[in-house]
Amino acid sequence: MSLSSRGFGSAMIITGTSVGAGMLAIPATVAACGFWLASLLLIVVWFVMMLTALLLAEVNLAMPNGTNFSRMAHATLGKAGQLITWVSYLLLLYSLTAAYSAGGGNLIASGLNRVGLYLPDAVNSALFILILGFFVYIGTRAVDHANKALMLIKFLAFFAFVVAIVPSIQQTLLDVETRSFNFIWITFPILITSFGFHHIIPTLRSYLNSDRATLRKAIIFGSFIPLVIYLIWVLCTLGSIPIYGAESFQSIIQSGNTSAGIVGSYHSTHIGSFAYLFESVAITTSFLGVTLGLFDFNRDTYRLQRPTHINKIAVFVITFLPPFLFAVFYPQGFIMALGYASIFVAILLIGLPAAMTWVIRARQNKNHLLSKTYLGIILLIAGVMILLEILTLFNVLPTL
Repeated sequence: MSLSSRGFGSAMIITGTSVGAGMLAIPATVAACGFWLASLLLIVVWFVMMLTALLLAEVNLAMPNGTNFSRMAHATLGKAGQLITWVSYLLLLYSLTAAYSAGGGNLIASGLNRVGLYLPDAVNSALFILILGFFVYIGTRAVDHANKALMLIKFLAFFAFVVAIVPSIQQTLLDVETRSFNFIWITFPILITSFGFHHIIPTLRSYLNSDRATLRKAIIFGSFIPLVIYLIWVLCTLGSIPIYGAESFQSIIQSGNTSAGIVGSYHSTHIGSFAYLFESVAITTSFLGVTLGLFDFNRDTYRLQRPTHINKIAVFVITFLPPFLFAVFYPQGFIMALGYASIFVAILLIGLPAAMTWVIRARQNKNHLLSKTYLGIILLIAGVMILLEILTLFNVLPTL
């Protein structure tokens, strides 16, 4: 699969947006399923999310360049669909931006503390936003170049991380089977968010000058890389940490901090350093991907497309000020919103693309029986994902 420079850059933005710091906790989510079943679940979720991303690209390409999620929903599903989309989109992306801003502020604080400089959390978060937000302000090409450099560091950190863990892998741990297939249900709400990059598609469509073939290749390639990374990560962790017993996934989950628990279980400063580097870069690449999509969404929503500095400054403030204020003054607000992230993802990234494609194909007289069946299955999957997330919030689904 050959890609142009912009096509490869678009694929890397998709990968960088998907592979966030939350990846470290994926093994704890799927541990109860065992390695082989967990791998199958990852492949299935990737396939579904890749298909819905291609559907979203199809809808976006059927509309004028620059059309965002809200206007796509209005053009296909009317005002009610637009309202649901607008609320879900902003809640999801603003809560993610707030979370990454808080995490990025901790990175800034860590760096400054090493040189004896201590600043308030609000200032650290503001510095993180201003530094990375500068690339978003300049545009997609600047984010592309910054993201490529960061992705190289991320891959190197991940490679070192894996190499350090590989000697601990045991075949007996990989061959452990699940005690109950009911453990699979709780994995889906988490796994679908791990392949969430769809919000960036309208931006990448513009960046690629509406090149349909290149956009499709970037989506397939860019989403496949996270799948490979997740499979390797699950192989390393489920092959070296037991599911039950002392220093097991069960005890890690009960500790309440899965990422730190997984890294700490290896009792290695090297592994800890590699994990910290990976997590740090993952926060920055995810922040760039999320805010780039949010920036373009706001620019389109508030009709500020003209590339003047006044317009771009206004969009910058609209994009970054609300999540910054929430992260600083009302952290429970975005934490609460993040708790419902899987519902927003199921609506926006699974159900919405299928529903909009249904309308577009019907208008083009292309929604034949096979198409309706295919889109109907995707809509059913979205409904199941929403139900599973609701059950998760009420602690109904079985866990370790």
